[in-house]
Amino acid sequence: MSLEDLTTKLTAHFNLDDYETCSKLLGKIKIELVKSNLLIPTLHTRTNPNDLIITRSILEIGALVSINLLKMKEFSNYITQLKPFYEIGVNEIPESKNKNKLISLYLLLLLTQDDLASFHIELEKFLNVGLSIDELEKDQYLSIPIKFEKWIIDGDFNKVYELLSSKHNFPCKEFNLFEPELINSIRLNILNNLESAYSSLPLENLKLLLFLKNQSELNEFVNQFGWVVENGVVHFDKKQNNELAIEEVNDERIIVKNALGYGKEMESIV
Repeated sequence: MSLEDLTTKLTAHFNLDDYETCSKLLGKIKIELVKSNLLIPTLHTRTNPNDLIITRSILEIGALVSINLLKMKEFSNYITQLKPFYEIGVNEIPESKNKNKLISLYLLLLLTQDDLASFHIELEKFLNVGLSIDELEKDQYLSIPIKFEKWIIDGDFNKVYELLSSKHNFPCKEFNLFEPELINSIRLNILNNLESAYSSLPLENLKLLLFLKNQSELNEFVNQFGWVVENGVVHFDKKQNNELAIEEVNDERIIVKNALGYGKEMESIV
């Protein structure tokens, strides 16, 4: 099947939200792109704007397919492949209408990974092309991660939680995929502050501070980190004594910190 036929088929299945089929097609399409020297912008491809636009569109579909399948490592790799296409001047090809959406989703991913350095590097690229922070904050896509990052830095975790849990009408459905990861990320930030400030805390207070909905979620959280509970009070400075329990607690902490069960274990792109 030709690259043109594969691309037509990919677009049709993508419009039907058939992401599994899209994922299978993308593997074949990328092989054809490599064969045609189209996967990376070169002097040859840059003389043909249409080739650049088609390849960019394929990679954008790949990024959206990956994120909808919760393959965050794969999504990140697609963003890396898209960046050279996004950095080509508008005099060569028109700017993609999907650029801000995809970069915003990538910024949210960086927030779940607590990678604020990379977050700011990505924003700096917009500033380097003459856009101001005010302009970025007015963008329907970019305003969301910028707002979340500011609230997290300022410690306004309530605002993050309230917006996420209010079933806010985000500009694209993929934003909703980050709700559990962002909530768990702010829980981890709050937890680090609590452990530094307190040696113990009433369980009910801990439940409220970490936005836990019920006793079951609270018990699971306490068990994850191996805290000792006595008379309704959790003791942050006391851990389970046996080595196996401590090892399991450390493993849980690593899992939570690395995108909280999301992304780090996902499949890598071909």
